[in-house]
Amino acid sequence: MRYHTILGSLAIVVSGCAMQPSASTSQEEKPAQPAPVAEQTAAAPASAQPAPQPVAAATPSEAPAAAPVAREPQEYEIQPGQCWVHAQVRPRPVQSTQEVVVKDSVNKITVTPAELEKGFKQVVTREGTKTYRIEPPTYRVVSEQVKVRPEVKRYIVVPAVYEDVKETVTLEEAKTVLDQCRAAGTRYSSGTGAMSFCARQVPAKQEVVKVKKLVSPETVRVETDPAQYKSVTRWIVDKPAQAIEVTLDPQYTKVASTEVVRPVEANQIILPEEKRQLKVTRFEGNARIVSRQTVCDPDINDDLVTRLQQSLVKRGFNPGSVDGKLGKRTLDALTEFQTANGLAVGALTLESLTALEVR
Repeated sequence: MRYHTILGSLAIVVSGCAMQPSASTSQEEKPAQPAPVAEQTAAAPASAQPAPQPVAAATPSEAPAAAPVAREPQEYEIQPGQCWVHAQVRPRPVQSTQEVVVKDSVNKITVTPAELEKGFKQVVTREGTKTYRIEPPTYRVVSEQVKVRPEVKRYIVVPAVYEDVKETVTLEEAKTVLDQCRAAGTRYSSGTGAMSFCARQVPAKQEVVKVKKLVSPETVRVETDPAQYKSVTRWIVDKPAQAIEVTLDPQYTKVASTEVVRPVEANQIILPEEKRQLKVTRFEGNARIVSRQTVCDPDINDDLVTRLQQSLVKRGFNPGSVDGKLGKRTLDALTEFQTANGLAVGALTLESLTALEVR
């Protein structure tokens, strides 16, 4: 097989033909010769068969209805003379417009001053209030027993008792491992990628350790010291203190004052808010790795590239000069188109030519 690199490290295009067995099994297998350039040019991409799709594959427009689950590997049937690429499908950008308020609405206020009038008014210089006259309390002497020390409980800890025993602990369970070996005729199937493995049993690893088993847990014994009392003499209130209410009258005086004849007035005008339209980009789907059939290098000619560039310009993607040369600007424009339409990026695939209507 011979390999051609398209767009740096983004994709590796495998160009070549399938291996065909020779007429005699005793002779060495030789690679089939690729089809003539003229035949490949006529066959791609107008007459090329559509890229085989994996069985039960979901269409690009279908969104997953549940959480992603493990998928079986996709298998394709490769035909002689075909070229394939292993590339990624990027999340598809979706453009929208969002309206943003850049300046809120504001009120413009016009104020008319208030009209004042001077005069005199009577002002309370000291407010009337109520106060109290206190009569002190009277006491009497009594004797009583007072607890000077409460009942005290003491806790005595009885230690736990353990017993030494031996236990067998499994450090590593028995397991089955696969070793690469030669079986099922794989030594004669080089180039197919098939490998064989032989199962081998690895015994468990164990160790005997000493363990302290609890015979009786730690406990607490309670001992109580009785309370202690003492006879004391104390004064208690015979008649509590009393508050007798006393009323004080307010005091007044005349002072110069200014009264409001007409209050201040404020009139407002509402200025509308200012808005701005912004372009917002969101992405649909997740990045995926897929296999797609591509145009082989011998089939890429100036006429095909020119039609590709014209189709990109028609759809709003800039490939630079329409000169029939598959350069960096043309590949960048093709990558932008593939990303916008949810296609595999980085190579001139047949699905991209179909989407661009390039025959």
